[in-house]
Amino acid sequence: MSTLDDLRREIDGIDEALHDLLMRRVEIGKRVAEAKGGNRGPYFRPGREAQIIRRLVARNESYLNIPTLIRFWREILSANLNMQTHVHAAVFMAEGAEKVYDLARDHCGISASIECMNDARQVLDAVASGAATLGVLPGFPMTVARWWPLLLSDRAEGTAPRIIARLPFCETGPEDGVNGFTGDAFIVAAQEPETSGEDRTLFAVPAELAVEGEIVDEADGFKLVEQAGFLEAPLGLERHMGGREGEVPYYRIGAYAVPVHAG
Repeated sequence: MSTLDDLRREIDGIDEALHDLLMRRVEIGKRVAEAKGGNRGPYFRPGREAQIIRRLVARNESYLNIPTLIRFWREILSANLNMQTHVHAAVFMAEGAEKVYDLARDHCGISASIECMNDARQVLDAVASGAATLGVLPGFPMTVARWWPLLLSDRAEGTAPRIIARLPFCETGPEDGVNGFTGDAFIVAAQEPETSGEDRTLFAVPAELAVEGEIVDEADGFKLVEQAGFLEAPLGLERHMGGREGEVPYYRIGAYAVPVHAG
């Protein structure tokens, strides 16, 4: 039978093995960045990160609960990203949605810097100009902080903020919030989203058009529609006249990986 000292020595050995593996992982991440050379592409890989976490959740067979597992790996992923580029997040905390700051900190990790801004337009402008590497804004529908219509503007290609992720990635159920806030947030970045294999796509379509999917909100003559899958055009649009992204009759404002459930 193991003594208390034996068990503590075993824990010490595991800690050292974990540390060795973490150092090895960071070193490989550095080599990956070097292998990309000047053609690194987008720093943010939300689809790839979602795949990693889903795989770990699927193989988790221990007393380690899912939120703890995800929090642990979230810091690992964030540390690797911050080694490649310093992450500066612009956060819009509308009244009743102060939790957005915590969601941003948990996602970006302790190495990132976070700047709170007064309104959503400031966040999106900072992302578009490169002053912020990403933005974090409260989820829908929060009508007092409705910001999605701002994504309909025709910015230059490559600088148009797009929704690329939804927070938190580990869902525990909706919260009773103030002013319509239900505890979630979206990440926007000046890049296109990427598929994770299980995604939702968000489109803004003219309010009079009937398309498939869930109507999340409506404003300024458009309705915000969410559809299952990683899509380039809204399902059901073929019933109407054709159009291209950035032109009537629709805007593809982003996509995100479907979160996992703690239960």
